[in-house]
Amino acid sequence: MKPTITEQQAKDKVELYVETALSALPATARRKPFTRNRSECTDPTDQGPQGRFEISATYEVTGLDTTKFAEYFDALVAWWTAHDFEVLTDSRPKDQYVFVRNNADAFDMSVQANDLGKFYVGATSPCVWPNGTPEAQAVEEPSAVTPGPEPAPVRKPRRAPVEDDDFAQTNWTDGGTSF
Repeated sequence: MKPTITEQQAKDKVELYVETALSALPATARRKPFTRNRSECTDPTDQGPQGRFEISATYEVTGLDTTKFAEYFDALVAWWTAHDFEVLTDSRPKDQYVFVRNNADAFDMSVQANDLGKFYVGATSPCVWPNGTPEAQAVEEPSAVTPGPEPAPVRKPRRAPVEDDDFAQTNWTDGGTSF
């Protein structure tokens, strides 16, 4: 099992990526914490063991002119492209959402805006060990009985970018079945 950066290093890098990406926005932009998460990697991309975590932070960005959101999106995409990020999802113009991944370290970033004038930028780390090295319980003990080969597990992608296109269009007063 490979060592990773520590959780603290992942947290610091998430914050650094958000801070430096926001340099592409006007000087009036201010970040306001929206969410901070430490999520267990239940479906890691490398078929690795449990006990690792993704660190993420999302900020609401205030102090922006809502009529210029499209320009701000373009500025962030240009910054990301210049800093070795690959655009994985760009839902514009239908939705105000872009999702990118850094080619060097697999950190993800996104920008999303809504019709209420809210603008959000976030970053997420890849799966990391809390202390940078596999925990003792994650290291497999040799078995006295050697089992036969198991089929390789199906590799699933890391958490997909969230798309809530039809959430706002769902009729929640439809009656339907009660639970």
